[in-house]
Amino acid sequence: MIDTGQSRSSAAKARQLFDFAVRSSGIPIDGEQYPADPAKAALAFTRATEWAPMMADAWLGRVASGDNSASVVLQLYRCRATIGAEQRRLGLPPRTLSGRFSTGLYIDYPLADRTEAIVAYAATLIAGADYQGAEDALDEAADECAGRGRPPIVDYLRASLHFRTQRWTDVLTALAPSTTWTDEYMNAGADLMAGSACVQMGLFTEGVRRLEAAANGPIPAAATAAMFTHGLALREQGMEAPARERFEAVYSRDPSFAANSKALSDQRFRLVITTAEMIDSRSDRWDPATAAETAAATTSAPDDSEGSLLAAAQAELAEQIGLESVKSQVTKLQSAATLAKIRSDKGLATGPRSLHLAFTGPPGTGKTTISRIVAKIYCGLGLIKTDAVVQVSRRDLVGEHLGSTAIKTSEVIDRAMDGVLFIDEAYTLVQSGLSGGDAFGREAVDTLLARMEDDRDRLVVIIAGYDAEIDRLLAANEGMSSRFSKRIRFDSYSPTELAQIADLLARKRDSLLSAEALRELEMACAPLCHQVELDEFGRERRMIDLAGNGRFVRNVVESAEEEREHRLTSGTIELADLDDDALMRIEASDMQAALAGVLGGLRGGPGRV
Repeated sequence: MIDTGQSRSSAAKARQLFDFAVRSSGIPIDGEQYPADPAKAALAFTRATEWAPMMADAWLGRVASGDNSASVVLQLYRCRATIGAEQRRLGLPPRTLSGRFSTGLYIDYPLADRTEAIVAYAATLIAGADYQGAEDALDEAADECAGRGRPPIVDYLRASLHFRTQRWTDVLTALAPSTTWTDEYMNAGADLMAGSACVQMGLFTEGVRRLEAAANGPIPAAATAAMFTHGLALREQGMEAPARERFEAVYSRDPSFAANSKALSDQRFRLVITTAEMIDSRSDRWDPATAAETAAATTSAPDDSEGSLLAAAQAELAEQIGLESVKSQVTKLQSAATLAKIRSDKGLATGPRSLHLAFTGPPGTGKTTISRIVAKIYCGLGLIKTDAVVQVSRRDLVGEHLGSTAIKTSEVIDRAMDGVLFIDEAYTLVQSGLSGGDAFGREAVDTLLARMEDDRDRLVVIIAGYDAEIDRLLAANEGMSSRFSKRIRFDSYSPTELAQIADLLARKRDSLLSAEALRELEMACAPLCHQVELDEFGRERRMIDLAGNGRFVRNVVESAEEEREHRLTSGTIELADLDDDALMRIEASDMQAALAGVLGGLRGGPGRV
């Protein structure tokens, strides 16, 4: 983009407004401090964003001034790469400007850096029922802090997403690290979610323990909800008298709690107990109403269940755009496992085959999705008992002192027994550059290898990361390389494939990309697929990999939809006269504007995408 005098003037004006807003917030600059005037500060931050829409700290200032609306959070998310730039210009320490955002479940949380901006954006998507978009954003947040510790708020929001959509097994997986949290408010919310998830799956002992912890916590609303759910758990176990005691206590605290009033008046008001198989049977992952009427894992028809899992895995694999090499390798994997099982059933000699896998490639290329497909294949062939996938990273496995890591790693492995343990960014397990080596990481690896040997018939492990980093991890321990001899490589998407992904995403959102809009996107992706930049660790990466491949495309589609809405409401057309095609169609001009905004956010320097 060519810089013009007008754009320089706009940037200068925005900085003047930003500086005035900071001073009006009562923040000293160069030793000078002015009386705080919150109203003037809020107005000046707003004017600064109007003059410079990509000035992240101005949007952050608006949040700090109390405007944490979804539209402001979205704009901050879009230009998150430059958060802190204007504060550094003024010599201010990090997090001088800090606001708060609502998680949507009992607590709010500070908003001052890139990771928090992504999580705040995910919270707005959950509130708007864009659950897949929220999960993608949370994956992006996890990638953002890979190698330096994932903050608890990422896991809390992921648990909140699954709690809202009643994916109880995923709630428990997300909250596994909560036992180490120190924030009593986050712990109260985590206890309420985990306790509810347990009792919804019939795990009453653990569920009641977590619910009682929430009931004794510092959040009144969470305590009330925990008491109510505890009452339902007691009723489900046939203990009606103590159940009524809980309902009456809840009524005394909140007479307007409609579900509690219903439970008091009608003993038929009960929990709906479900299973992991029922949750996984949903045709729409986020809609509980789409679950099959009976669990797929019932013992009455095991062969049909296994066949259904294999069919589902094959259908999901076929739906993936691109990934031709991956599809071929997964198909060969299934063929080898199928024939080995048939040979074994016939009493023929079958050499031992490792089911463990290494997935290598850049972020956003479908590794997590393929891990779930592999789990279905293995389960459908009877190699493992469930198709559950427990996804973890270094933070979930490594403790804070020697000796605690082995315990923490074993607890994670226990949750993954009879299913698949997926270790994302696995290369961070053993970190380089530490004086004396990474004793904690090596303890995690040693524990993992021991359990892989001891539980070799009940545990499948998939590790994921860039090729070179996975090579380093495998070289760090001789036992690792022998157990992960099978590798599936994931390539970056091509410009054409990225355009196809965008077209599919748009259709799922009731939008239609015009042929011209698709061409604009494909042409914009071409240089990203070839240009190389340094990441935050100084390693060369293609720009499309730094941008997140499929996640980059989702951001562009979302932005293009907003540009379409702006175009339709800025003209002279009567909105009531707009037909479905006009409301759905994304034109080339919308795509151009969206690309300008999203690509602008990628220009934050090394490691800033």
